[in-house]
Amino acid sequence: MISRRVFLQAGVAFLPWLKLQPLTMQLDWRLNAQFAGLCVAKTRGTYRRQGLEVTLNPASVGTDVIKTVMSQPQTLGCAEESLILAAQAKGAEVVAIATMLQASPLSLMSLPQRGLSKLQQLVGKRIGVHSDGRKALELVLNKNHISSNQLDIVTIPYRDKHQRLINSEFDAVQCYALDEPFDVARRLGQLPMLLTFHDYGFDAYSQVIFAPAQLLVEQSQIIHRFLNSTFTGWRWALEHPTQTAQILVEQYVEPDYQDVDYQTRSLQLIANYVQPEGQKIGCLDPVRWQRSAEQLAQAGLIDALPPSGSSIDLSLWS
Repeated sequence: MISRRVFLQAGVAFLPWLKLQPLTMQLDWRLNAQFAGLCVAKTRGTYRRQGLEVTLNPASVGTDVIKTVMSQPQTLGCAEESLILAAQAKGAEVVAIATMLQASPLSLMSLPQRGLSKLQQLVGKRIGVHSDGRKALELVLNKNHISSNQLDIVTIPYRDKHQRLINSEFDAVQCYALDEPFDVARRLGQLPMLLTFHDYGFDAYSQVIFAPAQLLVEQSQIIHRFLNSTFTGWRWALEHPTQTAQILVEQYVEPDYQDVDYQTRSLQLIANYVQPEGQKIGCLDPVRWQRSAEQLAQAGLIDALPPSGSSIDLSLWS
């Protein structure tokens, strides 16, 4: 009988008789540089060498990632910490097991000529946010002693928001700081200014990898191999940004974003979120997770805290 330790270390290269195990990763957005580690692990054969046949399933606007994962066999997902906590509090039996981003890239972006370099300068301004970002903005404002009534906050869809910003319909709009600023820069000829929520007290993980609790019990070895392969892919991606951008452009991203320079610059920015100085790639800190959950509950981003001890499981990560 081969031991679990030897089995996990050997991989398919040494076990040619091993049948590839199917696994789907449901993403929370379209394929681009923010999922570079997964794309690299798939393209470079890292998953296959660990006995896995991984399908990367991009999301569209309106996709409920939690429900999708719960309704499909052999499926993991990634989502914002707040969405996972909210689902757990409502009884969804899913468990957070790792994170791709150590901080949230949730931000506001504005045109340089607006000069919005500090949060306090938003007072009196017209701000466009998505429905899922309003409470996060209110949390940040409250922590910095600014009343949301001092701003004109408007709920807007994703569609056309960049052009609406350029047209000066809004002083600032919500964005994900990993790639959206580069899209505006392509149209505008210069980078927009960013106010990143994390810099003003919004402490939450992002692109958290989660799994159905039952799948964790039944397929722990498979998920362990998936995590190791995924973050091997991320390390390679961060060390080889130009080559990774080429992989993304040739195989994964939508036609409008098939620009190697665009994807390279995005990767360089993402590196600061994937592996900040002094932090171990992929790992969740249970103390910080709980502290963040309490903050999100107090701010109304989640209705209640999930049952104690059931929210995360770090036993598969190494």
